[in-house]
Amino acid sequence: MANIRAAIIGVSLSVAASLGVVPYASGQQQPGPAPVTRTDLLKRSLPAGNFRDVQAAVVELGPGARAPRHRHDVAVVAYVLEGTVENQFDGGTPQVHKAGDSWWEAPGTVHDVARNASSTARARLLIVYIGEEGKATSVPLKQ
Repeated sequence: MANIRAAIIGVSLSVAASLGVVPYASGQQQPGPAPVTRTDLLKRSLPAGNFRDVQAAVVELGPGARAPRHRHDVAVVAYVLEGTVENQFDGGTPQVHKAGDSWWEAPGTVHDVARNASSTARARLLIVYIGEEGKATSVPLKQ
């Protein structure tokens, strides 16, 4: 019986080693991996249309940089990866978004102001465009 147990343990250790798993001695408590967490950022229903094209981009704004006034003909989900940005949509009140913040822009939203609020540090954004085939993600507008 002891030989069978030793053989099973040996085979188990061989399989573990071949998989890159290193077993720990039985009295040691090793910390496990951190649990998986989820943080909901936003939830929106897409407007009517054939929203089948998805594009994701990381946009970097250098210190003090600003994008020209523009319109998005697609839906936009934005998430600030780093830094602080100031936005003004459709002539509304300016908004400040910092790392970890997100926002939604419906198709047709005019982006009056899109700028890095810092004159010393960059800002980085993850932008996801969700639109219909052939629609422009950004359309420049006159100031």
